[in-house]
Amino acid sequence: MTSLGDKPPAQSVDIRGKMCPYTLIETRDSLKGLSTGQVLEVVCDYEPAAKNTIPNFCQKKGYPMEISQESDSLWKILIEKAD
Repeated sequence: MTSLGDKPPAQSVDIRGKMCPYTLIETRDSLKGLSTGQVLEVVCDYEPAAKNTIPNFCQKKGYPMEISQESDSLWKILIEKAD
């Protein structure tokens, strides 16, 4: 099984310093500009967005995603845009 990390991100969005709903708005708007199969890298320092808001959005949309915790307060989320 290949990991989303094996695909180079088509775009990266840095939402550090932002809180909900802005974290989700920026993530959603960035995904709109991608083609199916492209990967968006999201850098986030807001735990509720990294662990709940963005994963819930991806689940509802059917977007595969992977999340990795880079440090105590920094997450990297990879999201593949699906149909």
